[in-house]
Amino acid sequence: MKIKLDKNNLLITCVCILFGCYAVQVFQKPGPDVEIGGVTSLQTVEKMLRQKDGLTEKKLELDEMIAQKEKKLAVYENSAAKNNDQLEHMKKETQDARWLAGLLPVEGPGVEMILNDRKRDTILTNNPYLDYYVVHDSDMLNVINELREAGAEAIAVNDTRIMGNSRISCGGPTINVGQYGRFAPPFVIHAIGDPHALLANFQRDDSIYQNLTAWGLEVQIRKMDKIKIPRYLGDMDSKYAQAVQEGD
Repeated sequence: MKIKLDKNNLLITCVCILFGCYAVQVFQKPGPDVEIGGVTSLQTVEKMLRQKDGLTEKKLELDEMIAQKEKKLAVYENSAAKNNDQLEHMKKETQDARWLAGLLPVEGPGVEMILNDRKRDTILTNNPYLDYYVVHDSDMLNVINELREAGAEAIAVNDTRIMGNSRISCGGPTINVGQYGRFAPPFVIHAIGDPHALLANFQRDDSIYQNLTAWGLEVQIRKMDKIKIPRYLGDMDSKYAQAVQEGD
């Protein structure tokens, strides 16, 4: 049995086919929650915001506790030093040790660097190298190492002091910095040292700066006459390493 289609039926059939294809394309398109590196749900964002608020509150409490204890210690040291020259010398040695351990805020000339992901409107959605267009923990480590190589005396990332035991690790769409910091781009890095030497280090052909900018990441560097870097906040206890006495 043959079915004959007149022009009207044929037209309706074609319209239905086209509408079906369009519907498939619409439902296959990624929604506005799709980001580079995966899908970030509203629940995940809310959870991260709660964690951030909790860490910020804890940091403020620790800052206040440290400030109070340092005031008490300063009063004790000053009162004791007035009566004993040896205690004054011990006070100076203590201050020097604190400076080396990063337990004192510092200031001086240096550079400011801002690291940011590549702008989204310059990336093709089907590009197989999307992972290279965002700032990773390894990128930040390379930048910090080059700053140290160039003679940086103090470094901070988003006002978090960086020491030899500071954590720099991936935290999903964020980077964990130090014991309490968890930041999303842009990342602001401050380094105290010779501004000319620090800047010149990133102008080398083999610098991490060349690699990051080649992938379109945003890297801004500027010299500054005065930079303030806060003291280190984190554990200093050593559980396994013991000091070796002279002669042992």
